[in-house]
Amino acid sequence: MLDLDTSPYAAFVWPAWAISALALSAVVARAVMTARQWKTELARLEANRDVDADLNSPRAQVGQSPIAPESRAQVGQSPVAPKQ
Repeated sequence: MLDLDTSPYAAFVWPAWAISALALSAVVARAVMTARQWKTELARLEANRDVDADLNSPRAQVGQSPIAPESRAQVGQSPVAPKQ
């Protein structure tokens, strides 16, 4: 059985437990609130990205290289070899 009798130390133990529980509850509440804020921010950014992609082109541009195609070497051709 659980023995919660702290006779001589009750004045110190129970307030310490209460303060610890309060602090832990505050930390958990803060983490949940921050997670909700980040989730809302992520949804907003994703919605803006979709709107921007729709405005700039008829379809989203995914996986395009930032290097221009003409500046890349052809397959099997060394970029340092002389041109033939």
